[in-house]
Order: sequence, then C-alpha cells, then structure tokens
Amino acid sequence: MSEQDVSKRLHGIGIIPAIAINHVEDAAPLAKALCNGGLPAAEITFRTAAAHDAMVEMKKAQPNLLIGAGTVLTREQVDSAIDAGAEFIVSPGLNPAIVKYVQSKGLLMIPGTASASEIEQALDLGIDIVKFFPAEPLGGIKMIKALCGPYKDIRFLPTGGVNESNMNEYLASPKIFAVGGTWMVKPDMIDARQFSEIENMTHEAVLRMLGLRVKHVGINVSDNETEEIANQFASIMLGKVRKTSKGYFGSELAEIMKESNWKGTKGHIAIGVNSVERAMAYYRVLGYEFDESTISYDVSGDAQFAYFKKEIAGFAIHLVNF
Repeated sequence: MSEQDVSKRLHGIGIIPAIAINHVEDAAPLAKALCNGGLPAAEITFRTAAAHDAMVEMKKAQPNLLIGAGTVLTREQVDSAIDAGAEFIVSPGLNPAIVKYVQSKGLLMIPGTASASEIEQALDLGIDIVKFFPAEPLGGIKMIKALCGPYKDIRFLPTGGVNESNMNEYLASPKIFAVGGTWMVKPDMIDARQFSEIENMTHEAVLRMLGLRVKHVGINVSDNETEEIANQFASIMLGKVRKTSKGYFGSELAEIMKESNWKGTKGHIAIGVNSVERAMAYYRVLGYEFDESTISYDVSGDAQFAYFKKEIAGFAIHLVNF
C-alpha cells in the first residue's frame, strides 16, 4: 500500500488507538476487538519488548488491520517495524535522521512536534502530517488552530490527553488528520484480557466520532402536490416552507421531492454525520457500497455527500455533513 493510500485510510478511520502491549498472546484477540468495534487501525508502541511480535500476530489475525509502529526512536526499530509488517511510523519527536531513513523505506512517517520550529523542520523534510504531542498540556485544539495560521499546509495527529470527551473538538477541524488515543486500549485492560470491554469502548468511540442522526426524510410526490404537502408538514412540525431546485422543505425535517427529481422508490432518508469521509470509511469496512456518481467532495478531497448503493424498504439513504 502506498504512503498516500495509508494516509487516506488513516484519515478516514479518524481514531488511531495507541497501544502498549505486554504479552504477544493478547495481540490476536485485541486485533479482533478493534476491528469488530470499528477501528481497523493500531499504533503499536515500542515501549514494550513484545511490540514486534505483537504487530506480526495482529496482522496475521486481521489482515485488513492497518498496523503502525509508535515511539520509534532508532533505525533498528524502523527495521523491526518494517519486518513486522508496519505500514506507518510514528515518533514522539522529530529526528531528521529517522525521518529520512523512514522516507527512504517508502513508509508514511508521522514525526512528533511541539513547536513552530519543529513544524518548520517537518515541512523542510517534505512532511505534511505531524503528531502533536502531548496535545492537551501544550494547549490542545486552541494551540493547533493558532499554529495553523502561518502553517496552512500541515495537518495534525494530536495525542496525549485526547479522549472520548474532547476528541470531537479536535476532529471538527479540517486541520486534524486524525486523533490518537489510549482510553479504549489501556494496558491494564489488555493484561486483564477484557477484550469484550475494549470492543464495546471502541464501538462507542466510533459512534461518538460519527454522530449519526436522521437529518430529514425525503418524500416523493407528483409535481403538482409538492408545495401543498410541504405546507402541511411545515404546519405540523411548526416550521417554514423552503423552496429548492428539487422541490420543497416542509420544515427542515421533511423534503418533498418533485417527481422529476426522485431518488429512491418511495423517497430518501438523509443521515447527518460529523464527517461523511469518516462515515464512508466505516461503512465500507462493513461491506456497504456507495453510488460513486452521487459523491461530492470539498476542496481538500474529503467526501461531503454520498448515497448508498442499495435502497432499504424503498428508501434511498444518503450521508451528509450535519
């Protein structure tokens, strides 16, 4: 997989669990718990002696799991990570020699930064994704937004103090590549083999990140009925009628579609999400397909709108940023 492909996948996954694993025998069930929970990515840190073999076993157990190596400080650790099948490398700081060595191996390198000077070093090395560590002690999302002023071509992977309560504050910014976290994969939970709990916490993190909710329902009617029906819905929902190029909204909860603009046999359901790009990545892992002709993108290349390929009970389903 190319650096660009790895980067695209990680950005779509959104949350990258940072894992210190002590026992190799825990690697396979941990990989299964993460994938079942909806996060098919893991950064295995070289803080324990089991790191290399754990990466091997996790990839063997879940081939679709995107494996990275973290806390990489030496060339020997880079070589060990590559031998174990790592597809990206993360370091706590920025060592130009290590960055260049990883680049020479063709892997995605995400070095750690904590200052403007280090960001400039990263840019000089051709790096446009940096880890921001430790994020919360350094000022969190406010500090990142301040740094984005002069450095518009950089994206951040904040770790350190990021958790289920504050992750969406980070992920709401287009300058956030993804977030790193440990709350669902704490070492004591892994040592206690609490893999069901890890799976549940991972799933909860994904749901919180995506923020799934129904935004509106589309109803297909004949052209001469659209405005009348929109008025009825606006009245019962205490809203206003809004005309569009495709019909009318009868309050913002009901979209009345003209016959010439129908999508879906009976209508459609719009699911609002915090990020269509990340929601699509999640659903694709589950095996869902999208109608590629309906996908729209923003200037950065992230999907903003997309219809699923299949209808459900006669309704077309689409994702839209809330």
